[in-house]
Amino acid sequence: MRQQDVILRQLAQKVTDLIEPVTPYLVIGSKKAAEEARKKAGPEVWAVKKKLWEKLCSKERPELKEAAGDMVIAPSDPEVKQILFREILKSFEKDPYLEKEISSFIETEAIKKLVTEERPDGTSVQNSNDKARVFEEFNELLEKLIVIKSCVSSISAGSAINADSNTRNSEPSECGQEKEEILEKALDFACQIQYGDLRSQALSLVVPYLEGSKKGEYIKKVLYSASNIHDDAERARVFASLAPHLKGPGKGELIEDIFDFSPHIQYDDAKFQIFSSIVPHLGNIVNEVLLVKALEMAAGIQSEFLRVQAFSMLIPCLKGQRKKEIIEGALQLASSLKDKNVRPQALLFIVPHVGEARKKEILGKSFEIASGIKSEYRRS
Repeated sequence: MRQQDVILRQLAQKVTDLIEPVTPYLVIGSKKAAEEARKKAGPEVWAVKKKLWEKLCSKERPELKEAAGDMVIAPSDPEVKQILFREILKSFEKDPYLEKEISSFIETEAIKKLVTEERPDGTSVQNSNDKARVFEEFNELLEKLIVIKSCVSSISAGSAINADSNTRNSEPSECGQEKEEILEKALDFACQIQYGDLRSQALSLVVPYLEGSKKGEYIKKVLYSASNIHDDAERARVFASLAPHLKGPGKGELIEDIFDFSPHIQYDDAKFQIFSSIVPHLGNIVNEVLLVKALEMAAGIQSEFLRVQAFSMLIPCLKGQRKKEIIEGALQLASSLKDKNVRPQALLFIVPHVGEARKKEILGKSFEIASGIKSEYRRS
């Protein structure tokens, strides 16, 4: 490999690593996205990365923007990041002036400082000390919660052993009140952590201790806080930790509470993540109220692609005419998606729920659409 090729690849990799943590915010480009990016990366870091992105997109480069768009859909997929790297490299190979401009920009003091201070996860050394302090404070609360819960369990067990047949076993009120106070403090503290990754970790740690008469209220608080974490993987960690609460007695009421909360969820993909974590717990449930609320939540997903996927997940829970109507509606929606490149995949979500004749028809249509997609990555 020629030295110049090596230099270009190194530059492309450096640029990819720099913009990767904020790519979704750059692609979305809204004021709200910019606000979230400033919170996550810091105002100075965001300003530098935004300027770098603007330089990259100074000319019309549809393939580069498409690759960046895929980072929004699958930010944790290493293959998607590699595609973004290749498109940046191609841009430099096609436009030597751009390569020189970006190279000069990378050599500025602001970028050098950023590269030196920034960690692989997109956070800086500057705020790492503050994060350590915050997590230490949270751990102190969590340790208190663990200790008081252990004490309450021991006292309750002792009361049960010593109680006579006329005595009702109950948790001592003072210990129970103290446990609830510490739980609420730990939960409030976790919800207010400004760092998304740290908030995700703290919420996941406190979720197993959510219990008592306010359990539904606590879970709504966790959902609200988690749904405002922009990073998909961090948000998913919290939603996954809630799964054990969706089993056993009272799960129907809890699921209904979550459905009622769904209109307050900020991000579409967060709403879909919560929806997809609930549906497997519906099973053969015949609660009409829950089914109606599930349909409302699915219909409230703004992304048409995710909405099709949500309806496809709910179809096995439906019967009769309603099932037929949802299948037909989902097929129509999948066939008319604005982004023609994702129509085949959306149609395939519905394939398992139709008869053989219809299945062949949909597969043929999907193959025909896919064959006309220009992007090799999307076509495959």
